[in-house]
Amino acid sequence: MLSFELEGGVEAACRLIERLELAVHGPSLGGPETLISRPATSSHSGMSAEERARAGVSESLVRVSVGLEACDDLIEDFAQALEA
Repeated sequence: MLSFELEGGVEAACRLIERLELAVHGPSLGGPETLISRPATSSHSGMSAEERARAGVSESLVRVSVGLEACDDLIEDFAQALEA
């Protein structure tokens, strides 16, 4: 599991999620596939913006749960999504 923020804020985070081909956009972390989500709109959506800020959960924070796909395929997919 890893989390990171992108320069460009929430728009950049949404573009990344939309452009990935292998990672599945989903708040559930129980499957074998790589999943990606924005905690502000999924796991922490019940918190106020102020509560999320205090907890370090920004609007542009992206959470990735790496699955069983080949590492090289995931690296290539994230690279193309970040470059687009």
